[in-house]
Amino acid sequence: MVSSAGWDSYHNPVTGLSFRYPPSLRIQERDPRSFGLPDAEEITELVGDTKVNPGTVVLRFIVNRGEMTPETAAAKVRTIRERYATDTDPRESLETLQLDGHEALLVVGCGRAACHWSIRILQPHECTILSLLAGADSDEAVPPPHDGIFPLLSIIQSVHFDVDAASVQPTRLDREKKHLADAKAKSIRGI
Repeated sequence: MVSSAGWDSYHNPVTGLSFRYPPSLRIQERDPRSFGLPDAEEITELVGDTKVNPGTVVLRFIVNRGEMTPETAAAKVRTIRERYATDTDPRESLETLQLDGHEALLVVGCGRAACHWSIRILQPHECTILSLLAGADSDEAVPPPHDGIFPLLSIIQSVHFDVDAASVQPTRLDREKKHLADAKAKSIRGI
């Protein structure tokens, strides 16, 4: 693991997601609606530069709204494990690891050209972490996640969810409903 001394901290007060990252990377928060992911509450990207690929997404964090119960998380894990138990591609794999005191899944899926990894944190919030490093920098994204040019593994190991902050903050959907209700009230009053 790389030393995180001098790293910056990211914290989203709505979802409670936080992690540490080197100052050579920058945060880019994206609108989940533009991705067509109806359950996503937050999409945050860590962007970095290499000689060949400036402005590449080093890591993407997709956090779904709401908290997941231990029972729901266990059912999802069973479903994913069953899928991989019948998988015939020997390059694909499923492993468990501990992140933020919870079981997380390291999923390796393969297409025709390459294999890619993603990490699925199921509790307290469902969060998918993946890398979009490609082309000349694709060795950095070879499974499993590791520290290379970018300290992917060290960043991932710093992930934490502040459940208390997330539970008292309104969700994006709550904010949109309030905005619509306020607009409707204003139009009724003729404002």
